[in-house]
Amino acid sequence: MDGKTYTLTEEVIREETVDGRDCYVLDMSFDPVMSSTHDDVVYTTTSMKYWMDKATCLYGVKHEYTTSANGQVFTSSIIYSYSTWASLFPLEISKVVEAEKTATSYFNGEQYGDIVTGTETYTVESKEDITVAAGTFSCWKITYFDSASGTTQTMWWSDEAKTMVKSINEGGVTLMELQSYSVN
Repeated sequence: MDGKTYTLTEEVIREETVDGRDCYVLDMSFDPVMSSTHDDVVYTTTSMKYWMDKATCLYGVKHEYTTSANGQVFTSSIIYSYSTWASLFPLEISKVVEAEKTATSYFNGEQYGDIVTGTETYTVESKEDITVAAGTFSCWKITYFDSASGTTQTMWWSDEAKTMVKSINEGGVTLMELQSYSVN
């Protein structure tokens, strides 16, 4: 990410029900610790958790992360009422899923900033083999467009690895590439 290499480890730490959906709670850790600098302020991610739907094994139910900056600790928690990503499955070529989204950010329990609205569009473009450091995978090529930010991303999903193996931005810069994996 952003020219840095991290090792991501995900561990299922418990099961929990969120808005009537049975979930696995995954604790995510990065080595080295994930940090970035914006306007001379260093932001360090100290905790990240995702709630994965047990029925589909897809993220998109809840996301929580804690970041520290300038001695302050910020915790953000987002519960999704609808996940366009999860709605893509089962995958098939030419499938398009589009949904309007409304995002409200909270900082330590209080609304932070304006409510942002837009449209997310996922399109399954094709099936192709992709070679990354973790190996060669038969993947679904998926494009994502977010009208709120005007960003486009292309990603390749592997049924074998049960995750994305690569993603790039609209300029062709690699955002993520799978280095290794194991499925237990």
